[in-house]
Formats: sequence, C-alpha cells, structure tokens
Amino acid sequence: MSSPEQIINEYGFYSAPVHGMSMYPLLINHRDSVYIEPPENLKKYDVVLFRRQSGQLVLHRILKIDNDKFYICGDNEFSKELVYKRQIIGKMTEFCRNGKNGKTDSFRYKLYSRCIGSSFFIKRILLRIYTKFYKG
Repeated sequence: MSSPEQIINEYGFYSAPVHGMSMYPLLINHRDSVYIEPPENLKKYDVVLFRRQSGQLVLHRILKIDNDKFYICGDNEFSKELVYKRQIIGKMTEFCRNGKNGKTDSFRYKLYSRCIGSSFFIKRILLRIYTKFYKG
C-alpha cells in the first residue's frame, strides 16, 4: 500500500476520508473527505497533513509560522503543536462534506478559517474556566 507522500509524489494529490474529531466542526469523522496537494506556499490558517514522530498522520490548522517551524492545532483542540516543514506532507485544498465540495480559496471558507484560527486564545481561556469550575 502506498503512503500519502508516495501518492502525492506520483499523482500530485492525495484524497482520503477523515478519521477523528480534531478538525470538528469543519470536518466530521467518517463522513467527510479531504483533497491534499503538495505543501507549497504555506501560510497561516492553511490546513496541513503532517506525520508525527510516531508515524501518525494528522490534519491540523497552521496558527503561526516561524521559518521552518509551524505551530498548529486542530479546530476542536486546545493546545498547539510544533511541527517542522519536513514533517508536512501536503495542504488541504478541497474537502467534501455531505456530498458537497468546498474549496479552501472560497470567501466563506477563508472567513471560517480566520474566525476559528483567531479564536485559539478564547478557546484556551474557556478551557481554563471550565477546568477550574467544573472539574475542580
């Protein structure tokens, strides 16, 4: 079986269903799928497919770029992760949700990306409040 890296190198893209809830509400587990292209011109708020040191494939959003370091987080997560450029396999350029295709260059998607990406600080505050008052 070919890896996503091999498929992108051979065909120029990779398409797969989504597994997991880290990109909820944008992408729904076992329902939606993504279209991944080579990681060119990466910028803040792009969603990238990368491989963790453990070998696990992950799809998360870029929140900050510092040379070859990328600070990323899932839309449904509360902590950033440091990823190096060499770990990034590709970036999401399209997604399929409920049988409808969405492109990452659409106005609606860009607005969503900026709202969800810029809400990271607010999500962290809400998590601390929840942890302090409801799990204490």
